Amino acid sequence: MGQEQYINADPLAHPAAAAFIPRYLHQGLPDPSGRPDVRIRDDFYGTRRKLRVGVLGAGISGLNFLHYAEQHLRDVEIVVYERNEDVGGVWLTSKYPGVRCDIPSIVYQFSWRTNVWSEMYAPAAENLAYLQTVAKENDYYRYIKFKHEISKAAWSDEDAMWALSVKDLTTGDSFEDMVHLFLEFNGPVSNPRLTPIAGINDFKGEVVHPAYWSDKTSVDNKRVALIGYGCSGVQIGPNIVDRVTKLYTWFRNKTYILPPPNQAFSAKGGANFKYSDEQKALLADPDVYLTYRKAVDDAFYRRYSYIINGSDMSKIVKDNTVKYMREKLAHKPDLLETILPEGFDIGCRRQTFAYGYMEAISDPKTTVFSKPPQRLTEKGILDADGVEHELDMVIAATGYDQSHLPRFPKLVNGKSATDFWSNPMSPPSYMAMCLKGMPNYFNPSSAYGPLPQGNYYQSSEAFTKYIVKAISKMQIDRIVSITPKDKAVDHFVRHANAFLKRTTVTGPCVAWYKGNENTAPPAIWPGARSQFLRIMETPRFEDFDIVYEDEEDMFAYFGNGWTLEEDAEEDTDKTWYMGKPGREVDPDVIARLKGTDGSVKHIVQGMSGMPRLP
Repeated sequence: MGQEQYINADPLAHPAAAAFIPRYLHQGLPDPSGRPDVRIRDDFYGTRRKLRVGVLGAGISGLNFLHYAEQHLRDVEIVVYERNEDVGGVWLTSKYPGVRCDIPSIVYQFSWRTNVWSEMYAPAAENLAYLQTVAKENDYYRYIKFKHEISKAAWSDEDAMWALSVKDLTTGDSFEDMVHLFLEFNGPVSNPRLTPIAGINDFKGEVVHPAYWSDKTSVDNKRVALIGYGCSGVQIGPNIVDRVTKLYTWFRNKTYILPPPNQAFSAKGGANFKYSDEQKALLADPDVYLTYRKAVDDAFYRRYSYIINGSDMSKIVKDNTVKYMREKLAHKPDLLETILPEGFDIGCRRQTFAYGYMEAISDPKTTVFSKPPQRLTEKGILDADGVEHELDMVIAATGYDQSHLPRFPKLVNGKSATDFWSNPMSPPSYMAMCLKGMPNYFNPSSAYGPLPQGNYYQSSEAFTKYIVKAISKMQIDRIVSITPKDKAVDHFVRHANAFLKRTTVTGPCVAWYKGNENTAPPAIWPGARSQFLRIMETPRFEDFDIVYEDEEDMFAYFGNGWTLEEDAEEDTDKTWYMGKPGREVDPDVIARLKGTDGSVKHIVQGMSGMPRLP
């Protein structure tokens, strides 16, 4: 067996790897199947592929991703395209009257950047200021291109990259950006949906969606129709009823209006309150702060079993809610009959909490139509009986686009991503994060997300940590692309749809997670929040089709046999696998443990002891 000279032709990522390059190779025995040897990479194990990541959106998920990427990734170039003028997502664009958290702010925040809030349910401006502060503190602005909108994304197997078509909304210029991964963090409430309303184009007054509310928008002394009774509608009603001259509203479908949650920690009757200086001083203690956060969130988690069909908790929550609604509308029994559902239980629709809404719709200024009106007219609205009511303004709190269909063209090797959807009403989602047939693509706002189970910060952290783990694996394992397997997508969707039949969400109601009608399966996560968070901790890479950089050797990432972390530098811990001492030990102490130390009296050789030293 002879030798052959070895010559490395590839540039090294780290110069120290040169010390581990052999000068020659033994020819050795041939491969049993007659195949040529694979090429061994001369870089260290742990040398990362350099990747460029394109991100859409600088809201909660965008900032979460930047946080975990900076913590755990290296050799990654990140660019964030944000169509708005600043960070903040929905908290930047939402300015309608009364907009605030509808869950306690103490839990609605990043776990890695806590805040002492002014109120239990902080207003929108404070939420926005918090996100902007986090972005400034960590210099996340350096990654973000504001007033830039992605209008198209096209993947090519040949390039193994996404081509993003981007428009600078300030200059009007367009350009293309090539990225290895595309992360779409546009959020579940980023595309306002104006439900088609008969006659809306005839109405000569002002029509505004809450997402487009500006500082100049005013309801003062106006006759207003409020369309919608979801999260925005129930916040707007109580905050305009004292300012308008007349308020009209109606219920397209019946719904439960729940009493304010977290009664144990709220003010009397579940009311919001401002934290006192004494309370803020208590929250300065990190242990008090965390214990309080956990106590507040614990109460919400424990009651989530109300979604199980026929469960004890379902009955308790429903009975309490119906009792609350009856008490609030005792003086208006006809209104109660108009609203109160009979054919489905709580959880079928997303929960909406009162916070003064029941008082607003029963106010003398308010008329609640018992049937949906016929249409808008030039001057106002025509009710079901044909009576016209003059209006100055229509507030269309009609929600957001939750169809999960691509919001702009996305192509994979020239084929539209929508072609992978066998049924537009059944999104081909994998783990609420990826979509069928789309390589190197993550969208945690896609179908089957855990939105009713908790708050968006918590799910966003789980999703972005998962994505960072996937990117890290792609870098270290020299992976070119990952795509969820068709089988994994099919099994996940089938499992989710089957599980949800055990719950109230599949009941006969209209909800945004059913495509805003009762014509599609509810596309939400099949389980409780804790189950979701634990599942997200460990990515199932076996569910992906993986393409490696070296198609002949998936283990090429083993490299030269040595590690970047331990062997690229001299002063590293070569025995990391033994753990770390609890304290620093003086080298002189270690030197006293040598066999030549003067305290040693016996030398042992072989199986027998040597004579005792004098």
